[in-house]
Amino acid sequence: MERRLLEAAERGNIDEMKDLISSNGLILEEMDLEEAGHTPLHVACVAGHPDFVRELLNRMPKLAEKVNAGGFSPLHIAAARGNVEVARELLTVGPHLCFVKGRESRIPLHYAAIKGELDVMNLLLSASPESIEETTA
Repeated sequence: MERRLLEAAERGNIDEMKDLISSNGLILEEMDLEEAGHTPLHVACVAGHPDFVRELLNRMPKLAEKVNAGGFSPLHIAAARGNVEVARELLTVGPHLCFVKGRESRIPLHYAAIKGELDVMNLLLSASPESIEETTA
């Protein structure tokens, strides 16, 4: 069932997500328990589905803080991909997401800068101006 939820996230299929959650109300909780797990939120961020991201965050906002085995939070992914819409949805959870550290102590702003994603950089800096002072490992 978890695999089907990840596939729904990849396609951005909100109806399928709702069906899977209604058939197993604990599926998101179970996925959240996995250490360094790759959640449907990570997949939706990679695929660039802001509507799916919004729906998932409404159900479980704490997934936005989850760092996967590769060292990426959902906001790291959105920043690196330059997806302003997805990043904006994630930031509705709170500006504290700008400080989630991933691999080599990088925050989302670092990935946006590395990739030259100026629009995302502006969004992140407006959400959390003090994040500019964060350093990497």
